Amino acid sequence: MSRLASRLRIGEKIGLGFGLVILIFLGVIVHDQLASARLSADYERLHAVYGARQSYAFGIERRLGAIRVAQSAFLTSRSLDAVAEVTRQAAALDAEASGLARLDESSRRAAAEIGALAADYSTRFEAVVEAWRIKGFDEDNGLQGEFRRTAHELEALAGSLTGSGEPTAGLEIGILQLRRREKDYLLRGEETYVAMVAEILADTAERVAQAPIADAERQALTRRLAAYGRDFHALIEQDRRIEELTEAMDVAARRITLLVESNLVEANRLMASMTDDMAQTAAVRARINLVIAFGATLLGAFFAVMITSRIVRPVRKIAGLLDRMKTETPRERIPTVLGARDEIDAMAVSLNVLADHKSTFVNWWRSAMREAVALRDLHAAGETSVRARAAEELRLAVDARLERILAVRDGIERNSAIVRDLVAHLPQSGTTFSSGDVKRLKEAAAGLSAVSTILQAESGGLFGSATGRRCRPGASRFGGPSDRGCRLWE
Repeated sequence: MSRLASRLRIGEKIGLGFGLVILIFLGVIVHDQLASARLSADYERLHAVYGARQSYAFGIERRLGAIRVAQSAFLTSRSLDAVAEVTRQAAALDAEASGLARLDESSRRAAAEIGALAADYSTRFEAVVEAWRIKGFDEDNGLQGEFRRTAHELEALAGSLTGSGEPTAGLEIGILQLRRREKDYLLRGEETYVAMVAEILADTAERVAQAPIADAERQALTRRLAAYGRDFHALIEQDRRIEELTEAMDVAARRITLLVESNLVEANRLMASMTDDMAQTAAVRARINLVIAFGATLLGAFFAVMITSRIVRPVRKIAGLLDRMKTETPRERIPTVLGARDEIDAMAVSLNVLADHKSTFVNWWRSAMREAVALRDLHAAGETSVRARAAEELRLAVDARLERILAVRDGIERNSAIVRDLVAHLPQSGTTFSSGDVKRLKEAAAGLSAVSTILQAESGGLFGSATGRRCRPGASRFGGPSDRGCRLWE
């Protein structure tokens, strides 16, 4: 991590830190927006399904009401336009049910049942229309027309009877009563009049059988009474069929209404349940968003503190080292990373070099002072023992100074080797350095070598003149192999 941080400049670190914090909070904002979008989509879906259910339910009820109105209009007036209206509204109701079926599983089941009931209603209405067609849309058609003609023939035949007056008048009165009860039934549709008609019809037939009329007239009248009874009962059966079909249609219509109402109740229940679930989900998401926001804040603070500390901590070390350099020569140095691009690392490198230079200068100055004092004592000493101690002190001072000079020389030599190595690899490295840059590097390497040679020569001459030792390259003053050795003069 430290090596990676050293590859970045201060501005890049600050920009990276702010960028990370911004990205974290952008992530929080995006997450919050996505959660809000999901919640909004849930509510939109809920209201879309509920609203669609409500709309289709109202549409089905409206179509069903129109069908009932058209049915009533047909039963009242037997208008074929009312039949066409029932057919059109039934098709519209089926379309509403198909739309309801596309919403969800519950609506699909309800729509399937509504469709089946609507189809049953239409089938029965067609049967009612057909029954009225058989019965006759008016008094002159169908069974009504045939029954009317039979009744008129019976009345005409009864009016043309010849014979004794009282029995014949009794037959006419019976037929008039028969027609009266017939009309009461046709107007009111009550079953009691059917029984009355049957009773009057039987009594009239008995009167005909006993009446003092000609056999031909009796037979004709008996046939007309039988035809009247047959046609009347055919009308009754057709009315009963129409009544049964109408009642079945009413049952189907009521079941459709109940299904629509139950579908609305189910929709309301589901809406309440889904609303509660979404409210709980929203509360959970709100808590999660709060935790995420808190975590993002902590993470952002952590990055800010970490990046700030990586900038401030080296600066404090640099300030501390500078403060100590005012009054002392500290030994510690600021840690640096090789090849770093950080400005603070560059300042640390420069400060380390400055501290090294100060330490070298102070040590040289101390060595020079120690050497001067020892040389003064050596010249001023009169006794042999004092002179020997002064000579030993001078030798130690010169050795310390020589060690520092040789250390500097070794560092210069190492840097010279590095520069020479870089210069040797420049032509093969594919860099864009110019020939002038390469030439300057070569000159710098040669100059460093020259300085190293001068330091070696000066260190040998200095040691020989100060201590009376002769320097011999290749010999070590510690007895080991080296290129900087000297031995004492005998």
